[in-house]
Amino acid sequence: MSPRAEDLNTKSALFAWFVAVISALMLSAIIWLMGPNLKRFTDTFLPPQGAWWYPWQLPVRDATGMAIVWILYLANQFAIWSLIHWAQRNLVNQKTRPSENLTKFNLAAFSITLLFTLLHLAQTHIWFDGLAKDTPILTSQGSVIIMLAIILVIENPRRGLILGKIAGKPFTPQVSAWFRHNHMYIISWALVYTFWFHPMATDPQLITGFFYMFLLFTQMSLAYTWIHTDRRWIIALEGFVAIHGAIVAFYNTSYFGSADMWPMFFSGFAFMFIFTYLYTLKASKWFYIVVSVMYAGFLIWLYAPFGYGRNLTNLLRLEMLWIPLILYGLAVIFAALVYIKVRK
Repeated sequence: MSPRAEDLNTKSALFAWFVAVISALMLSAIIWLMGPNLKRFTDTFLPPQGAWWYPWQLPVRDATGMAIVWILYLANQFAIWSLIHWAQRNLVNQKTRPSENLTKFNLAAFSITLLFTLLHLAQTHIWFDGLAKDTPILTSQGSVIIMLAIILVIENPRRGLILGKIAGKPFTPQVSAWFRHNHMYIISWALVYTFWFHPMATDPQLITGFFYMFLLFTQMSLAYTWIHTDRRWIIALEGFVAIHGAIVAFYNTSYFGSADMWPMFFSGFAFMFIFTYLYTLKASKWFYIVVSVMYAGFLIWLYAPFGYGRNLTNLLRLEMLWIPLILYGLAVIFAALVYIKVRK
């Protein structure tokens, strides 16, 4: 008996995802292996100039280099936006089930992403500086935060906002539908802008960040397929931010000699993972009880004198809730703004 066309299509989409994830690992390895060639740039870095100083930039602004990076960023951004616009006009209606086969959009998105990844790698090794030379570091961090908050709104009907509880107004079905229809423009901006903000250097913060970026590009490129909405894949993407955030905070602490901030980032994103993201799975009650107890055990280890021994002042400040409050708060604000719009 020959396999059904549906099964072949499903396998082809899964195969594309598998190749993309392997490619993310390979591209990250290439960035690391080519790192020694950047020594002529990294040797000129200035010492930290304050808490908001961006380490990976040259001491003198190269006008030609910055013109090149802005041209490449804008070309990448408008290529993706144009492709999204085309897809929304020409592909299947948003109300139908996701495709089990790769579409023209998927092939074009993967091609655009690979092309501009190679261009960014070449640009880094010729001129080095990314958009960070011209824009504040908060813009890169802020774009990612906006992306995570928007996902909370989109996923609310499927997993709820917290503890599996679906939020009411302003998180109405009409609001979630508006974000589902328009989120690709916003999130693709967050991804492409952040991608060009950083040079492709080899510090752990950047390597893990680019690997995460390649995974997110994979998610973007697989829009309109079943993988794009797969619960396990979405949880993995959302959960990786805790690892990346902790690595960035840990190494930045060493670089700047500032306060030890990785526990705040890791505990905050772990809170989101356990009390919101995991509810995408619709698992048993005991599963959520176990992971909640594990999280409580981590906090005990973090602040107890027999564990990591973090200063209890940070516990009293409820630092593990800072990131959740920012993300939940922004989700409410974004939902409220769209709620006002769709009511008119």
